[in-house]
Amino acid sequence: MATAPLVPGSGTAGLRVWRPLLARAVLSAVFGLLTVFWREPSTLVVSVAGGLYLLIGGAGYLWTHQVSAGLPLTTALTRIGGGLLLGAGVVSLVFADDRSFALAGSVALFVAGIAELIRGLGDRRHPAARDFVLVGVIGLATGLILPFVEDLGPQALLGVSGGGALLSAVVLGIAALSYRHDSAVSASEDQGARSEPDTVN
Repeated sequence: MATAPLVPGSGTAGLRVWRPLLARAVLSAVFGLLTVFWREPSTLVVSVAGGLYLLIGGAGYLWTHQVSAGLPLTTALTRIGGGLLLGAGVVSLVFADDRSFALAGSVALFVAGIAELIRGLGDRRHPAARDFVLVGVIGLATGLILPFVEDLGPQALLGVSGGGALLSAVVLGIAALSYRHDSAVSASEDQGARSEPDTVN
C-alpha cells in the first residue's frame, strides 16, 4: 500500500495528498463502524447515513485528486467520479428509499472506483498510485455488489457499503499516515538545507 518508494520527481506536492486521504479514511471508518453496530437499520437510516457518506465522500474524493492533478484524461475521469458521488448522495437523501441508494450508489461507486483505478495505473509517478489502485478496486467491487442485495433490505445494503468503507478506511488511513510522515521529513530536510551557511571559497 503506502510502502512503495517515492519516485524521484514526484515531489512534496504529491505528499500533500495525505490530508484528503486522512479525511476520507476517517469518514469511511465512521460510516463502516456505524453499519457494524446498527443492528436493525431502517430505510431512513440507509438513506441518510448512506447519502451523507456518498455526499461527503464525493467532496473528499474531488479534494484528493485536486491536490495533486494527474494526466488530463485521469483528471477528467476523477472529476466525473467525484461528481457522481455527490449526485448519488443527494439522490439518496432526497428520495429516501432503498432503491435510490442501491442504484445511485452503485453507479457512483463503480465509476469513481474505475476512475481511481485508472488514475493509479496511469500515473505511476504519483506517490499514492498503488493506494489509488487498491481503493479503486474496493469501490468498483462495492458498486457491483450493491444492486444484487437491494431486495435483502437495509441491513444488507449497509453491510455491503459499510464493508467496502472499512476496507477503504484501512488503505487510506495507512497511506495518509505514511505520507504525512514523509511530508514532515521532507519539510525538515528542506528547512535544514536552507539554514546551512554557504561555504566561502
